[in-house]
Amino acid sequence: MVAAPSWARHVEEHPSAEDICTAVLDVPLVTYAEDLPIVRRYWRTVFGKQLSARAAVTVPNLYAVVSAVTAGAGYSVLPRSLCEEHLADGRLALLHEPVEPPLNTLLLVQRPGADANPDVVRVRDRLQHAARAW
Repeated sequence: MVAAPSWARHVEEHPSAEDICTAVLDVPLVTYAEDLPIVRRYWRTVFGKQLSARAAVTVPNLYAVVSAVTAGAGYSVLPRSLCEEHLADGRLALLHEPVEPPLNTLLLVQRPGADANPDVVRVRDRLQHAARAW
């Protein structure tokens, strides 16, 4: 859960700052889809609550969410891999860091018999190796 530093200060100064769910109620929510898939999953798995907020801003993809949030449009829930650089250099600030972040399970599938193609094997092996660091 991230926002530009100005929104992070706003949340920290909120009278209910210890309850992040309440503290972000007046901060615009930025998402890439009206049905809020990442934000809803975060709320459900981290807070054990149903999200009742609606998006204030909806943009085409997660990269646009990073840009909008960095520009100060509000807050969002983003994969750390997309915003790590922004967090490291202070363009974004963490609003909440869960003890156990939600998982995003990825499945790698291949057609039967694809092992006969060395290019498929090479791509599969590289993806499996790289995924250990995701």
